[in-house]
Amino acid sequence: MTPATDTAGRKHSFWLVVVAACVGAFAVAYNTTAVMTALPAMKSELDLDLDALQWVINVYMLFGAATLAAMGHLGDTYGMARIFLCGIVFFALGSIGIVIADGAILLLVGRALQGLGIAAVMAASVALISRSTPAEQRASAHGVWAAAVALGFALGPLIGGALTDGISWRAIFILDLVILGTAALLCLWVMRTGLTPAVLEGGKRTDFAGIALLFVTLAAFLYALTCGPLYGWTSLPALGLFALTLLAGAGFAARELHSADPLVRFDFFRYRNYSAAAAGMFLSGFTQIGILFFINYYIQAPEGLGFSALQAGLALLPFTAVMFVVSLVAPHTISPSRYGVWATVSMAALAIGFRLMHGVDHQTPFEDIWWRLTFIGVGVGLTMTLLPRIGLDALPDTNAGQGSGVVNTCLYSGLAVGTALGAVVALQIKRRIIDPFVDSASSVLPDADALKVTLVHGSESQVSKALAQLPAGDMEKVQSALLRAFDAGFSGVMSLMTGAALLGVVLCAVLIRARKTPG
Repeated sequence: MTPATDTAGRKHSFWLVVVAACVGAFAVAYNTTAVMTALPAMKSELDLDLDALQWVINVYMLFGAATLAAMGHLGDTYGMARIFLCGIVFFALGSIGIVIADGAILLLVGRALQGLGIAAVMAASVALISRSTPAEQRASAHGVWAAAVALGFALGPLIGGALTDGISWRAIFILDLVILGTAALLCLWVMRTGLTPAVLEGGKRTDFAGIALLFVTLAAFLYALTCGPLYGWTSLPALGLFALTLLAGAGFAARELHSADPLVRFDFFRYRNYSAAAAGMFLSGFTQIGILFFINYYIQAPEGLGFSALQAGLALLPFTAVMFVVSLVAPHTISPSRYGVWATVSMAALAIGFRLMHGVDHQTPFEDIWWRLTFIGVGVGLTMTLLPRIGLDALPDTNAGQGSGVVNTCLYSGLAVGTALGAVVALQIKRRIIDPFVDSASSVLPDADALKVTLVHGSESQVSKALAQLPAGDMEKVQSALLRAFDAGFSGVMSLMTGAALLGVVLCAVLIRARKTPG
């Protein structure tokens, strides 16, 4: 091989790094939405109650949010390729744990490992592309990566539904192992051939104390939201967890303000556009869970439309297809000077979509639902495309890595908090409808309070067992109340998502200004 041929080969070999990064990112993106379609099947097979079901999502988002911002630091110290490979290993171990899970504990441990994995893969894959790609090819390479992620998110519900119905929900995670194995082999190959940057930054310390404090803050807050409806908002567990949230949050803020290498640079928030982008990404994650979990669950639940997992994946195509197209087209058609206007439009589209879903119940035909999902697809596609760009454009280039980590941490925090608060709204509404029916039951119940808790928080087997102990007349009344409670709870969650999106409209309209070069 001549020197000229070798140079030409090297010039284009960076695409191997891009392919490796895209395969890994696709795997974790596909899994994120595929799992949402499989949740009802997991709930039924493992006999999970609603509280455990929401933690299948929350523990994943929690570990991802708490560690994502730190992965850039670790990559700078130990090498981005190594962190990317570690992320693949964590995600694969989590997938193995979930495949063999026979109950909630092993399932949640697996999801926690997957949360660590997605944080490492997402953070390191972007950095690998940035550092391995020539400047003139960087925009195209990042566009390919964004397309791979968007494709994974879009295809996830469809693939997850097909595997759940055709084989088992566990097949979702087996397919993960195949894709992750491919990504790992590609990563090892590019590392051996020296295509990844080997320069490491010395003297940079990872803020492990900050990671721990952020984790405790989020975990305590999310668990407090779980305990509130179950034990009462003024109960000792709930109040203690909220107090722990405040203490850990204050400790985190103090730590970051005085750390030489903070996990979160609070001075970034002096830029209005960056503050708007971070808050907007939190609200984007908050509202996305409205369709990924709550609408998805409504479509499959026996009390809702009663679709199979595959039918649910197909039913979500109006959302996923529109989101995929918008996320690809928007960067090439919207001028940076108009990002703020279109970010406001994106939040308005989310508000319209969720408002249209308010009032939908178990008797609404899907023919009258699908078109409403397209508004949400437009909103998610625009927010996920524009808000990170708005935030990073506000920062000096030298801070782009850390700034991106914080913005993505806000996204995952929003997904977790949206799941928890949505569940709180649904359960509180359900309790207000169920309790009077139990109290007015004609039969003498041995423990009416325990029955109320079981009907609202219990697993399928627990609810069925409780209903079977009631006389036929009372059982029919309670079943009717459960159906009404499901519809009302769903509408309540849609109202919550509408409110969050409207808050996003105000934030984007007030804070975002035309693009400027940071001082």
